Amino acid sequence: MHPETEQARLVTVSPSKKTKLCSENFEDKFSSLHESVLSRILSQLQTAEAVSTSVLSKSWRNMWTNITELHFDDPKQRDPSDSRFTDFVERVLSDIGSPQINSFHLRSVNSYDETLLFSWLSKVLKRNLQRLVVTCNDLEIINFSPLFPSLVSLVELRLRTKSILDISAPALLPNLKYFSLEDARIFNMSSVSKNLVLNFPVLETFEASYCCCFRTDTVILDSPMLRIFEMFKCTSEHVPNSEVCKIRVLASKLEKITFSGDDSRKIRLSFPPSLPDAYLALSKSEWPKKFLHSFTCVNSLALELSKDFHVIAVPKFRQLVYLHLIYDMTQHCKLMQFLESAPILEMLSIRDLTSPRSTPTTKSLKELRSEESPDCVRTMLKILQIRNFKPNRLQISVLRYVLDNAEILGSVILSSPNPITEEAKARILSYPKASPHASVFFE
Repeated sequence: MHPETEQARLVTVSPSKKTKLCSENFEDKFSSLHESVLSRILSQLQTAEAVSTSVLSKSWRNMWTNITELHFDDPKQRDPSDSRFTDFVERVLSDIGSPQINSFHLRSVNSYDETLLFSWLSKVLKRNLQRLVVTCNDLEIINFSPLFPSLVSLVELRLRTKSILDISAPALLPNLKYFSLEDARIFNMSSVSKNLVLNFPVLETFEASYCCCFRTDTVILDSPMLRIFEMFKCTSEHVPNSEVCKIRVLASKLEKITFSGDDSRKIRLSFPPSLPDAYLALSKSEWPKKFLHSFTCVNSLALELSKDFHVIAVPKFRQLVYLHLIYDMTQHCKLMQFLESAPILEMLSIRDLTSPRSTPTTKSLKELRSEESPDCVRTMLKILQIRNFKPNRLQISVLRYVLDNAEILGSVILSSPNPITEEAKARILSYPKASPHASVFFE
């Protein structure tokens, strides 16, 4: 059997359709298209499906070899002795005739030998590869460092696998616009500097999750075009001069930072003071005022605070106009801390993280209602939104606190995942309001 015919068996073709394709009366409209158009169409398919078209007729036998997008998907666990998938990848990379490969996507739940994987990547990188995506959760730790000099043509790089990057000099990827790392170990191998410089002049999006930086005092991300920076549960080890690895983001066009962490002693961020938007998810341990101070320049801030989050003092957010606070609403002190630190706040959005088993005491509810109202609530707040709203005593107490004190409030938006009864709506609409212009909306 022809090798492409064997691979074509991976793609299900119903008998009726196969008969129609093979019938003498079938009009092969696709064959009349220009080769470049056919190549573009086949490139949109999974590579196994594109190769399967070789069984249609003799004229289609080698049509797939002109594709420029390679998508290899190995979604099922296989016995290590089963080499059908790796043999197929080898055959495709050997037979493909396109002088340029635009993208190489590999997704697998199986493990491969590092030498074999490097052989595949080396072949496609030699063809001016633009996009490289590797998602292999079951691979052993792969050291991608030898390939780093070959990544200069990449526009997009996503490594979602256990990987090692040894960097001994400033890392320059001149064309990279999208960089995503997951579960990477990054080592500073320089014997001269304890700083690690990543020079990505056209990078627009940077993502790192569950990564660890070793033997590095400061990571400098020099990316003047960077707009989005995301860091999730990253840490550092063996920092030369202290326990904290400092990350300096040099990006004058930065629009948004998303950061999630549970240890303020491992990572510290710094970035230009023009940042307009940030999302922070903070938990586990006491976060220093200095960390939050880095974000006081933002106009829009989303904060997700775990129940064990603690900060001694909250700095002044003098430019903050919009605050989205996700927290345990039984801990009303957290709400008050941030309201007192945002003098020009106009929009407040709240989402409750309270456990369904938690029951607020009557004392705690009275404490909130008796709190002195911060200036921003009385004179600046125009919009209140409570997301995932439930008309229970806890959320009603927060709602009434704002209604009682916000003198220029315009809109209250109660977004509920479940329908609110007409009785509950009527009761809410009857609450006294400090602002004569306040309107309540249910959605």
